[in-house]
Amino acid sequence: MVDRIRSLPTSPSAYLLGHFVAELAAALVAIAVLVTTGFIVGWSIDSSLVEAAGGFAVLALFAAGMIWLGTLLGVMARSPDAVQGVVFMTVFPLTFLSNAFVPAAGLPAGLRHVADWNPISAIVAAVRTLFGNPMALPADAPWPLAHPVIAAILWSLALLAFAAPLSIRRFRARTAD
Repeated sequence: MVDRIRSLPTSPSAYLLGHFVAELAAALVAIAVLVTTGFIVGWSIDSSLVEAAGGFAVLALFAAGMIWLGTLLGVMARSPDAVQGVVFMTVFPLTFLSNAFVPAAGLPAGLRHVADWNPISAIVAAVRTLFGNPMALPADAPWPLAHPVIAAILWSLALLAFAAPLSIRRFRARTAD
């Protein structure tokens, strides 16, 4: 497939951009399914339409960054099993060492510091804030939790700025003649 696309008069990164668009569309469908399921079980958005749209935009921006990170891992790894192992070993701890499931205040000091500065914690806090369901913050909340929307956007943009160009560069190097 890659060889066929490369033989056509297209940009060398067209294959990756097509992959990105398809994966982003799938992520947006997944978000829609989760939101619909949430509404069915009684969840609600308790903010304005503009804030809710901002919450969905934060989710889409973070999904875009994660797609490029996954693409980078995919073009670097030798097998799908290797990618799956690396993703499991990074996403699992990042998710559980965040405020996604329990408040970080209940964690021991070292783990609390990790959770407070974890990008997943910022994304979770930003989405909760924008959907009108903010978390209770301690008086001495760290910067990412005190400013979750800005922190979530910055984390997502940093992820995109890191992963997208490296993915394209690695893909070009790996598929060069």
